[in-house]
Amino acid sequence: MLRDFRTRVGGNPVGTNAEIMKAVMGGNPFQARFGPPPGQSISPDGELLDRWGRPYFFHALSENSMEIRSAGADGILWNSDDVIAR
Repeated sequence: MLRDFRTRVGGNPVGTNAEIMKAVMGGNPFQARFGPPPGQSISPDGELLDRWGRPYFFHALSENSMEIRSAGADGILWNSDDVIAR
């Protein structure tokens, strides 16, 4: 989803989870829609949710790299059970 966004729009979307998802879902200069990923859900607040129903944490590492973090089963960010994708 983010790779396709970067290719079409240029650079990562920025902001909170909800702001990033708004951009990914068509709120970009091209009105291109890139998500949500298959099997993923969006909260009523517009946030992309992990499999436990909690919002992901997005962190841009650079213009072309993004870390996406799930708090894992315990629901607490920044500990050993976090699920991280880059």
